[in-house]
Amino acid sequence: MQSAEIERIIQIVTDRVLAQLEVVTQDSILFQDKIEAYPAPYVEKLSADFHFEFGQKQDSDAILLCLSQMTLQQLLAVASLTAIDPETTQVIDFLLKGKPVWILAAAPQLGPYRKQAKYAVWHELQLALQKVAKFNIHFIKDDVALTQRLKTLPKQSQVMASAPIKRQFITQLTLQQRWQNKQPLLNEGEVLTDLAAEWARDHRLKV
Repeated sequence: MQSAEIERIIQIVTDRVLAQLEVVTQDSILFQDKIEAYPAPYVEKLSADFHFEFGQKQDSDAILLCLSQMTLQQLLAVASLTAIDPETTQVIDFLLKGKPVWILAAAPQLGPYRKQAKYAVWHELQLALQKVAKFNIHFIKDDVALTQRLKTLPKQSQVMASAPIKRQFITQLTLQQRWQNKQPLLNEGEVLTDLAAEWARDHRLKV
């Protein structure tokens, strides 16, 4: 195999590794349900800055749990930190870790219960809604609410907060061509491959 071909392979592999490292540094969001259950505009907006996970994991490193809905019975259970099913178990697990939970839907309407149930029951339902909000559980009903909530999430690592500097690896062949053409041997953001660095040392080039 020719030296130029070897260096080309090195370049391709390096670019792929760097791309994978960039993805790994993204924070993750855990979706409890399948992606089809969530509003498409919300999913598209979140996908720009976050990596997605799915399922009812109990050991996820995700910074946020997203639900497509929460029944009134589940809401009342979570308000008292009582797990009644796998969904509420996962929600409480996130709360105990100090992580937020978003429900990408409107909050339950309590109006009908005010007419049907006694005032004390309706009042308890109101208190439950207020309580889960204090627990950092939020209903997201529109794009404005989503934008506001995004501002409250922990800042991503400095690597992702600023535009990452893409490193370009310079092969021995490229270095030789630049040297022959009397061009700058190495520009900002460029790094020599091992073979190129060895060739530069052999020719006592300052790079």
